[in-house]
Amino acid sequence: MAKDRNEEALNLSEEILKNFELNEMPTQHIILKCLRLARLINDFDAVEWLKQEAHGFERTKDGKMTNASWELSKRSGRRFFTDEASIQKRSTRTTKSTQVKPKMVERAFTDSIAVMEATVEAAKARMEVAYDRDISVSSHSTYNAHIPAGNQQERNNIALTIRSTTERIEKVKSKIYEYILSVNYELKFGDITEDVFTRKRKSVDTNLKDICPEAIQKFISVYENLKSNNDEDWANAVHTCRRIIKEVADSLYPPSNTPIQLPGGGKSIKVGEDQYINRLIQYINSKSTSEKFSAIVGSHLKFIGERLDGVHEAANKGTHAEVTLDEAERYIIYTYLVIGDILAL
Repeated sequence: MAKDRNEEALNLSEEILKNFELNEMPTQHIILKCLRLARLINDFDAVEWLKQEAHGFERTKDGKMTNASWELSKRSGRRFFTDEASIQKRSTRTTKSTQVKPKMVERAFTDSIAVMEATVEAAKARMEVAYDRDISVSSHSTYNAHIPAGNQQERNNIALTIRSTTERIEKVKSKIYEYILSVNYELKFGDITEDVFTRKRKSVDTNLKDICPEAIQKFISVYENLKSNNDEDWANAVHTCRRIIKEVADSLYPPSNTPIQLPGGGKSIKVGEDQYINRLIQYINSKSTSEKFSAIVGSHLKFIGERLDGVHEAANKGTHAEVTLDEAERYIIYTYLVIGDILAL
């Protein structure tokens, strides 16, 4: 269901970008499609913003913009600064008038896109009839005909209306276009990432069924903990990742009380019950013919193992290890990737 919803959102974002780029329909209609896109991806902030753009900015009983509509006007690029009109005030000690220096005041234009587009169309229609009438006076005539004033000033005013209103429309359109473009990129990237991770997850799950079937159930427990809003559940997800990696190590390289002697120096490492990272590194070294691969995977294993052990030790001491949701998600992904690399040997 979520996959279908994301696919619909991606297709709709592509369609909206095409509408903008080819100017296929009035912007007001495109905004309504943008509103649907925001609802599809559950972007509630964008829903409120686009509702204001589609139906007009909210105002108080006094005719002023509400705080919410004022904030959203900035997102649309509707804000601008203007000089406050010069204020004439009379000194309290003299009768001489003084002029207060104008200050810059921030304002926002609030006409909806539909109103602004209608204004431009109406101005264009007026421009078509605002031409100067032809006057014919014979060169032999002694009559001094009155030549009426032309419509140049009217045409200048109309042109100014068209230009200023179009600039405002384009400002809003550019902000909405940027939003749709960013959504489009996120959906595309998210779809690619999800496909890549889904393939990796399926591969890992298939291999785990053969060597460590209990790990599959533990991953399900991890996912359930991630749905929680409680940071203790996120920490539990990290604990479970540690148990999964340890069970994989127990299956691939069972613990031994006899240390392993490393080549080239006489140094030895323990491969007991708690040294599951050491055991997995030894398994990788024994299976891989690539020193670079062994070094990279071994480095990843050490990194995630140290962090998982740190959370585990904190829990054993009765202290609470702070684990954010983002951090818990990363360790789950790391766990899958590392196990995938190991099982691929």
